[in-house]
Amino acid sequence: MTIRITAAAAAALFASGCIHLQGRDGADGADGPDHAAAPQYSAEILRDAYGVPRVVAPDWAGLGYGSGYAAAQDNLCLIAERAITVRGERAAFLGAGENDANIASDLFHRARADEATITAILNGPAGSIDTPSETARDYIAGFAAGVNRVIAEGGTNDPACAGADWVRPVSETDIWLGALTLPFGNPIEAIAAARPPEGGMASLSEARVEDMLAERDGMGSNAYAIGRDATRGQARAVLLGNPHYPWNGALRFYRIGLTIPGEVDVVGAGLITTPFVGIGHTETIAWTHTVSTARRFGYFELTLDPEDPTRYRVGDEWRDMTERRFEIEVAGGEPVTRSVYATEFGPVIATERLPWTAERAYAFAAPSSGLRIIDQYIAIYAAQDVPELHGALARYQATAFNTMAVDSGGLAFYGDMGLVPNVSAELAEACSASETAMGFWAAARIPVLDASNPDCRWADADDAVQPGVFGPSGAPHLIRTDYIAQSNDSPWLTNPESPITGLSPIWGDEATPRSLRTRLALDQIRDRLSGADGLGEPGFDIGTVQAIMYANRHYGGELLRDDAVTACRAAGAPELEPLCAAFEGWDLKANRDSTGAHAFSLFLLNGGAGALTGDFDPARAIDTPTALDASSPAVLDALRTTAGQLAALQIAPDAALGTVFGETRGERVIPLHGGPAGTGVFNMMIPKDPVPGAGWTAMQHGSSWIMTVQFGSGGVRSEGVLTYSQSTDPNSAHYGDQTELFSEKGWAPIHHDLDAARAAAVSVIEVGE
Repeated sequence: MTIRITAAAAAALFASGCIHLQGRDGADGADGPDHAAAPQYSAEILRDAYGVPRVVAPDWAGLGYGSGYAAAQDNLCLIAERAITVRGERAAFLGAGENDANIASDLFHRARADEATITAILNGPAGSIDTPSETARDYIAGFAAGVNRVIAEGGTNDPACAGADWVRPVSETDIWLGALTLPFGNPIEAIAAARPPEGGMASLSEARVEDMLAERDGMGSNAYAIGRDATRGQARAVLLGNPHYPWNGALRFYRIGLTIPGEVDVVGAGLITTPFVGIGHTETIAWTHTVSTARRFGYFELTLDPEDPTRYRVGDEWRDMTERRFEIEVAGGEPVTRSVYATEFGPVIATERLPWTAERAYAFAAPSSGLRIIDQYIAIYAAQDVPELHGALARYQATAFNTMAVDSGGLAFYGDMGLVPNVSAELAEACSASETAMGFWAAARIPVLDASNPDCRWADADDAVQPGVFGPSGAPHLIRTDYIAQSNDSPWLTNPESPITGLSPIWGDEATPRSLRTRLALDQIRDRLSGADGLGEPGFDIGTVQAIMYANRHYGGELLRDDAVTACRAAGAPELEPLCAAFEGWDLKANRDSTGAHAFSLFLLNGGAGALTGDFDPARAIDTPTALDASSPAVLDALRTTAGQLAALQIAPDAALGTVFGETRGERVIPLHGGPAGTGVFNMMIPKDPVPGAGWTAMQHGSSWIMTVQFGSGGVRSEGVLTYSQSTDPNSAHYGDQTELFSEKGWAPIHHDLDAARAAAVSVIEVGE
């Protein structure tokens, strides 16, 4: 059934008091940056059976308005929470939080940017890539107004925020602040904890430098970009996007389509708190992103004045840190006054490994793309083919990830085109002035340069959008007609036929062992191109890439299961016998009906994967190393630990995966497939802590927006699934419907063609003001 609410009906509702219309800069006192006279917003919102909106509007302001309206209908709590986060008001509404986390967040965000910061950027030189275009500004203004329309109409019944005083109208500034400050990769606790040492006591926190490294935090992605030489049948190019992102919070994806007739037509998904399609396709290009191994930040080691730990040396002079004091309101408590200290390099941080002592301190440095991100994606939408997309990425350098893409002509693209500190191996080695600095570079490829030496600065590149970063020509990139594959390893073997070498280590390792997931990803391509995977004639099309995505091969099991069974039997321990039998009877998959998959994944995570042995051969990186060192004490320790954990959890080693692995929606646990990071499962799923007697009943990270696209003689065809569904509201019909679809290994049409979207619509509304 199609429901249509016309402009006249909306006007009648408004007259009756049921709908309150708002102006461009928000409502109820919510002000945004100065801007041109408010336009009339107008948008049509089509929704399909899974609640996915297609916004059709005459201009960018209306497109933003419809997008904000639809997104707020489904996920107002997330949008409102993001607004108080970037304003630095979490503690004022939500209290101090565990370990004062909300206070730390407020301190960081207030120091990072405010309305004056946004206004200054918006009022920058006309025509500069750092000054948002009128198109981008119209879209953001419309988005804020669309969100506020939903709030004015009564907000949400979502129990996570219904009636909460922090669900307030948002301003354009709030949305721009969210775009400026990404909800990951920020050393929030380390900045909040930094204060001058007193009485000889160093300033430090429990914050870990490793928290800055997304791949160590479980976030990741897979991507295949298949060009015309590796396709079959009618397919000319195929793309698989498979980000492994959080299932909750500000980094959730949201499916949407955006259409201005004759100007833009793009479908896909973006992060719910950043209002645009971030992974999607048009009629001629499709693109996705994966988490990059490049270090998009670094540190500067400060030599401090013995008489004053807030002064640091540069050359022959001492320079003062700046101190900014903030009073943080705390719900249910007294206000807290804290300071943030900063240098010309960035804010001072304090961690256990990088403490602020009387002699040394460390400043965090990260290049910022400012507010270019909206214009970056508008330029991507306008690209007609891979070369134009490459040019759009190079012009703005505003993406924070790898980008993989294909076009309707059959080209495949890879590039890590964002802002990466221009630090060569020679510079890092010459400017690492301490064992700490040398250790960070050697172990984690993080540059910690000597701030006292004026020659120890990030280098400039002639073609870079700003000083201190690599330019587009120095960034790793490939254009191919066969394939591109990325699963969060370095650029080195993005295509083994054309290894990317000679880069600074800051981009990633070369000629080193690949992760089990990367090896599986490349092995799957090898098998598909030879036809050895049982999926018919060689070559890719949308059907084969979907089959590979859901094949749920467990590469860690394929390599190590037999050796693990041998070691398990050799132990001769009765308490290990159920585990040995479960391993032996397992089908080497991570499907819902795979018995023992959870047990073997636990074994690998408990240390079994560390027993992988054999010589690594860079020329055979997909296939080496291959064996389990059964003599290693780690193997027996991992077996005993796994058996003990399963016994404590009251989970049988030979249970079917779907009976102990799922996502809770209401009173039902939806059974899932896939496996955790580090086990060699392509369909990566990282659960939260298990529940005794029930297993893993909620996901933390994992497959999220899975998109498949084919360009060919029949035009563009695309299907996808948002694994955790469209809405966070348990009252919504779209709280778990796509989760059920994912459970069944299903796919939903994406409906790029507007006529198809209209035919598939189960509701249509017209909104405007």
